[in-house]
Amino acid sequence: MALDWIESGKDFVAAAGWATLSCLVSIKTDAELDLAELKRLLQRVQQTIHQAPDEVRYKMNGFVIAVGSYVQPLTGLALRTAELIGPVTVDMGNTACQVPFAPDYIRKAEKRGAIGKKRKTVKC
Repeated sequence: MALDWIESGKDFVAAAGWATLSCLVSIKTDAELDLAELKRLLQRVQQTIHQAPDEVRYKMNGFVIAVGSYVQPLTGLALRTAELIGPVTVDMGNTACQVPFAPDYIRKAEKRGAIGKKRKTVKC
């Protein structure tokens, strides 16, 4: 369903799709994941993130971080994708919230030795 949702013309539905994909890569074993599809999605993010609506852009950035942190075979590709994307800007309104810089977050997981360590559950 998440793959259908990311195709939606409704921003919040598409954002929910990217968030769901991020959650799935964090709990499913790498063997259960379609790595070719994840590679295709990383390429899609690289090509479209800066034109996407704010909500979708934020969740796409999170998807790159999730793939880089939780899918060990794709960590290098996700890191390169994050570096090519560069900083992601999102209008967060009048808050102190900031968009995570994906390369830094993936490297932080590497330094902790946490690459590929899956979660038991996810929270919405």
